[in-house]
Amino acid sequence: MKPDSRWLVCGMCSALALVLLPSVAFAQMGGQGGQQCSDIQMLQHKCGEQQTKKSDKQSDKQAKHESKYPNATRKEPAKTGVSAKEGKSLNEGLQAANSGDTATALKDLQPIADSGSNAYAKALAMLGLAQVKYRGGDTKGAIALQKQAIDSNALDNDSYFQGLEALAQMYIADEDYGDALTTLDSWSNQSGAQSADIDALKGNAYYRLQKYPEAVAAIQKAKSLSDKPQPSWDQIEMASYFAMDKYDDAAKLAEAALAKDPNNSTLLQNVIAIYINAHQDQKALALLERARSNGQIKDETGYMNMAKMYDNLGQNSSDPKANALKAVAVLNEGMDKGIIQPGVDSYKLLGDSYAIAGDYKNAAAAYGKASPDAKTGQVDFLRGQMLENLDRHKEARDALKQAIAKGGFKRVGAAYLTLGNAELALKDKTAAIAAYKQAEQDPETRSDARRTLKQLGHK
Repeated sequence: MKPDSRWLVCGMCSALALVLLPSVAFAQMGGQGGQQCSDIQMLQHKCGEQQTKKSDKQSDKQAKHESKYPNATRKEPAKTGVSAKEGKSLNEGLQAANSGDTATALKDLQPIADSGSNAYAKALAMLGLAQVKYRGGDTKGAIALQKQAIDSNALDNDSYFQGLEALAQMYIADEDYGDALTTLDSWSNQSGAQSADIDALKGNAYYRLQKYPEAVAAIQKAKSLSDKPQPSWDQIEMASYFAMDKYDDAAKLAEAALAKDPNNSTLLQNVIAIYINAHQDQKALALLERARSNGQIKDETGYMNMAKMYDNLGQNSSDPKANALKAVAVLNEGMDKGIIQPGVDSYKLLGDSYAIAGDYKNAAAAYGKASPDAKTGQVDFLRGQMLENLDRHKEARDALKQAIAKGGFKRVGAAYLTLGNAELALKDKTAAIAAYKQAEQDPETRSDARRTLKQLGHK
């Protein structure tokens, strides 16, 4: 019985969340006569007011701007300031865009973007409007505006490189991972700087492109540049190892993360997924039991996978009953809680678990519940076997005939052989011989069918 690997992989994928858009930089403003106004002054509507000499010095100090990218190879435009009048609307619009106030952002920024005379102000306004579109779900529209702002070459370096990072995030959100990487490479090549967030975004994009070694390298570099690595970075690295079947590496990373955050359900599922795929069922089950006792298994697949692992352990041991009954307990708990929905798959697995435990009566009952919706004769064949083991020959005969009529399962010869046994127990020798002759056609049951036919005196 194989645990559902789709759940395992999806458990990994769900952790790969996009980094939030960075804040749009406030405008740098130059007033009349070259007077510089600080952002604080502007937001307090004090730009241009008469100040004391001491205040003037403080304002001049605040206005001096040290770039975050002193080693950038990109030449910054000479004019990156706006007038106090235009700056007020611009900064209020940018604040509104960052806070999610769409109406105010559009009111303040759209006129500047449409008809402003200052290229720097227009570019900043477009960045703000791009963020509005992104927040509103129009990712392609956001990308178009973001590119227009960046390609205008009017932005100061801080806004430009921040804009490139945001553009890469938009590309990732739009599943355009190639353009995301191109944008991130532009950031690295022009900025003269290193950033953990940039390398983490590269790792995310590489992972989505299934370039797993590159994803691991990018995430490891991001970690080396940060004293506070994000949990999502571990998720990408873990998922990359997982995709490359490097379960030992994935397990080390996952175990370390889980030790720091033992109640994290996503991490727990990831570690379980790794153990399952590494065929370390005992370790996986230990964690699953812990999750089960803490109420952290909240989906049907988790319960079903747990039961399948117990059944696998049971079938591979000299005493299968104990583990099979644990599988039964897990399934019954999931059904009682309403997490496992009644259906063919769940009832068949319950029947399998009872059968492995040697409880043929309950196995037959579970298979009987699966039968009405079964598309093939598999569960009726299994039910027939259980009923024949219980000497309930008539019920066994009916179940086996139903299985053969439905078809679509592999062990048709075994179904005919068991049907022959049921017919013989019911003293219908003619029907028994007919069933054994059908079983004789199947290589799996040929020798048993011939031996029984010979004993019945049929050549």
